[in-house]
Amino acid sequence: MDLVLGPFCDANIEGFDAAELDRLEALMDEEDPPLLKWVMRQEEPPAHVDRAFLEIVVADHQARIEK
Repeated sequence: MDLVLGPFCDANIEGFDAAELDRLEALMDEEDPPLLKWVMRQEEPPAHVDRAFLEIVVADHQARIEK
């Protein structure tokens, strides 16, 4: 997940407010194997996951791999 979250954090973290940092931290607290499956759209995340924030991460990742 370092290859997904690392570039995302590098590009965005300085502009995040406290609430966004909390959302990122909550996502980073998830285990890597299921998180990768959610990013790769192989599985739906459980209800407790902030899907809106996950979608931001996924969109950022997709934009990077399409370059």
